[in-house]
Amino acid sequence: MMYRKVMFIGDSTNRGMMYFLMERVNSSLEDWGKAHDSLVYRNVNQGHTHVSYSYYPQFWLEQSHRPTFQRALEQLILRSRPLENSRQTVLVAGGVQWLNTNHLRIMREVLEREGLQDIMVVVKSLGMGFHLPVDGIRSLSLRGVQELYRENSNIITAAKHYGYEVIDTFSVTMGRYKEFLQGQCACHFHEVEKLSFSKVPLHRKMKLLRHGEEPGTGTSGTGTGYRDQPTLQHQDQWAGSNSSTYHVRGAVNQVYSQILLSRLCVRDTGN
Repeated sequence: MMYRKVMFIGDSTNRGMMYFLMERVNSSLEDWGKAHDSLVYRNVNQGHTHVSYSYYPQFWLEQSHRPTFQRALEQLILRSRPLENSRQTVLVAGGVQWLNTNHLRIMREVLEREGLQDIMVVVKSLGMGFHLPVDGIRSLSLRGVQELYRENSNIITAAKHYGYEVIDTFSVTMGRYKEFLQGQCACHFHEVEKLSFSKVPLHRKMKLLRHGEEPGTGTSGTGTGYRDQPTLQHQDQWAGSNSSTYHVRGAVNQVYSQILLSRLCVRDTGN
């Protein structure tokens, strides 16, 4: 992930993958929020990896006031520049059920117009969600799920035609739809929890201390570096810090986020 720029565009399920990637690369997640607009992170991987995010679609706005997919993508690209027209730049697009083949066509046109036709594009396909009958939330009938399956197949076919990588989250979430977390719509397969110092895994504490950082701050401290065990002083500094450390949990989100990482980390063998 060194010197790569990863852009995410999509809903909260897409955002969950982003936070999983950031925690995995950083060995900790020190910034988190349920953002419904744009986010830019320049401190990932000690500043060597750039991550940005744009929420789409903004369903709570009046139809006439919602930014189009094209506009949202163009703004994301603008905020993420400078960008290299190579696989060092990555675009991850998708969500629960809003994506269709027309979005893929628009994405291709925008990337070509912006001179980014050679970047890596990863399409997160549709997912199960909104399948439980809950008051005030739309739900899908059996026929609706069947139509969703066909639409998902069309998206995968179109994405492969454009040469994009695909994460088929529909097949994953269909088989494990009861493992959703948060909310009544059953579309969230992750949640972010705040960790106290005592719950932070030891290898994360050691990494912070090896880099001379105060736990939870992400900034250089005055310590001498590596310690065999976090001291009471460091625990007090952790408790007194305004920053926090978070953890992304959810087995299903972990599965398709690991698939994303496997797509990003394929090495060119020269064959």
